[in-house]
Parts: sequence; structure tokens; C-alpha cells
Amino acid sequence: MKNLSPALSNNKFLNNLALFIVVIMFNLICFSNMNSQVTLCYPDCLNDLWNPLPPSPAFTHTVTLPCGEPVIIHYRTRFACGNLWDIFIEKIEFVNGYGGGQNCGMTMTVTEMIQAAMNMLIYDNPMNYPPTDSTRDTCVTNWRVMVGGCWHPSFPVGPGDSKNSSELPPIIDAPLGLLIPCVFIECCIKSVIVCFVSGKKVIIDDPQNSYPGWCDYRYQPNSFPAREYY
Repeated sequence: MKNLSPALSNNKFLNNLALFIVVIMFNLICFSNMNSQVTLCYPDCLNDLWNPLPPSPAFTHTVTLPCGEPVIIHYRTRFACGNLWDIFIEKIEFVNGYGGGQNCGMTMTVTEMIQAAMNMLIYDNPMNYPPTDSTRDTCVTNWRVMVGGCWHPSFPVGPGDSKNSSELPPIIDAPLGLLIPCVFIECCIKSVIVCFVSGKKVIIDDPQNSYPGWCDYRYQPNSFPAREYY
């Protein structure tokens, strides 16, 4: 047994070292890629490209989340397959930086922040997608908002994320408080129908044509889903 102790000790050390390397590489992949090529969602009609196409910067639109913090939504657009009005959100930036994200994380979950940003972008419609005439009662189907399936905050998340309160995400002291998707390939797609009824805008969820995406927590620890259900 004495002869086995050094071998067991070495194995434990190597296992811990391997785990440490995996965690470091994971964080580098997720958080050090701010200025790299953006990987976009293309669920169909691959020849219909996103606008603006990277490396050009995305469009931006500022909204105020229910937590009271203003955020800048970075998004791209495309008209796909001849009938789909698509939006892709690539990141959400807190105007008040790290402190703004931390403050919002005290009352909202990461999933709630992402969903609020998606809904506000649809309602405000800076893309100028139809319908735009509030004087006519009409509906337009086939709006889709796409985001990466899993997201990471570069700020601490407090009791607002009670589901994950025991496993808080890494605190990255970035100059700007960011919500960023770690993996774009597994896309979350929210389909909606947008209407004007008696001069008021009405947004109807279309769950049959929506897909929530998913997080594989074995490879994406401390990540938060963009949407938990439809």
C-alpha cells in the first residue's frame, strides 16, 4: 500500500491540473472573444446573410429593463426565405457598466433580462419591420428573434437568480457590464406575430415555431438559458 500512495497522489494532482486547465480554457473562450468574429445563427436560408455582416459593428438600440437599468442591445437583421423578419441579438451592454449589471442582477434573473430585451426590441421596432401603420388593423406573422442558447454575465448575479444562487457565475471585472452568449450555434428562436389593433401594438407569441435552445452544463458551467420554456 505504501508503494501505491505516490501514484495515487500523482493521479489526483494530474486530475486537478486537468480540471484547472479546462476551467481556464472555458473562461478564455467565453470572455476573451469580445472583438473576434461573431458566430451568427443561421437556422435556414443560408444565403440570406445578416446585416450588417461582421466584422462591421452591429446596430444598437437602448432600452430600460424592468430593474431600472438602461442597456444597449447589439443586434443584426435579415429578411430570410422571402417571408421571415429576423433579428439576431449578439450582446447586451449595461450603460452603467459593471455596477448596472450588478444592480439589475439583484432583482432579475439573467433569463428575464434577455427576454425583456428581446420583447422591448420587438415592441420598439427600430428595424422598421412591418406593420408600421398604427391606423390600420393588421397583423404580420413570421417575426423571429434569435439569440445564443446560453449566456454569461460579466457581473455578479444576486438573489434574483435564486435557481442558480448556489452557483454564481464568474465575476469578470470588465470595463462594461455585459451579457454575452457563450455558444451561438445552439440558437434560441422566439417567433411572434405583431399586430396593430385599434391603434395599439399587440405582440402574440408563436410557440409552435419557437425553439428555446439549451445549455449543456457539463461543458457550459455557470451559464444561464436564454429562455427556459415556451
